[in-house]
Amino acid sequence: MLQPEVVSHLIYRIYHVRPDLKLPKTAIHKILFKARATLPEDDPVREKIPFYWYNYGPYSEVVESSIDTLKARGILAMEETSTGKYLLKLNKKPAYSAGVNEGVSAVVEQIVRGIDPYNLKPFVNRIYRHDAPYGFMPLYKIDFLAPFEEYITLRPAGQSTLNRYIDDPISPRIDRLENVIYECEAELIEEPLFDGFNDEFSSYVSGAGKAFDIIREDEDHAHSIAESACRTAMDIWIAFAKGVRILDRGHDKYYDRKLVQWEREYRTAFSDLVPKIRSFNRKIRESASLTTCQDIDERGKRILSSLIEGYFS
Repeated sequence: MLQPEVVSHLIYRIYHVRPDLKLPKTAIHKILFKARATLPEDDPVREKIPFYWYNYGPYSEVVESSIDTLKARGILAMEETSTGKYLLKLNKKPAYSAGVNEGVSAVVEQIVRGIDPYNLKPFVNRIYRHDAPYGFMPLYKIDFLAPFEEYITLRPAGQSTLNRYIDDPISPRIDRLENVIYECEAELIEEPLFDGFNDEFSSYVSGAGKAFDIIREDEDHAHSIAESACRTAMDIWIAFAKGVRILDRGHDKYYDRKLVQWEREYRTAFSDLVPKIRSFNRKIRESASLTTCQDIDERGKRILSSLIEGYFS
């Protein structure tokens, strides 16, 4: 069977086992990636579903093209949710009967039966933890960036206090975030391509450590500092994702033809990242200095108050 036919058939098998299923497009990529990873190394179907790692995990241009084809044929349809997200659902059965090995189809169906379409996060996290080519990736994306983004979302600007969130047992802790970012630094990829990135990442880690101190101590600036640290963390991930797909472990050989383009895109992304990290660190230094001055002023007021009370006592 031709590559598009194999992939289209496997996409259909996702819905064959659960006809009422509605999934975001990224979930289809991950289901087929996990199916591919489950197959034996010598299974010929593996070569027909090539992947590389990118912003949202494993991604396949072949899968993307097959989704577009199935939509054009009316087999899949897009549905917008009340929150503005788009989900793919089965619109009609395909007219053809593809001859993909039933064992491969069974692998896809088993994976689909095991996921919760209303909460795909555990499934995605397992892929990062079990299948990501480098230990840095689940540490940074799952253990640092995702909890940090949740932190910002749950404590928007205008809260009377942000650092009380540290003591919330069901929420990510600032102390844990700080520990994880140091763990990430220890797991940086030691490849020449990432030499400059690693230096800039260490610079960010230094600034993030100071930022977490400010968040703990200065309620007035806590939200602004946390938001800036999280935004810079996301910029770091976007640049990293453009680079990791270039490495041999980050892509299947099918995509070797794109390496020159990818390296050019990574170099541009890294050049854009450097001033963002430096701007973040500059903001942290200025905030730390302001916080120190405020502490000195408050201490001076307490000393003066104490002297006045002593004078009139």
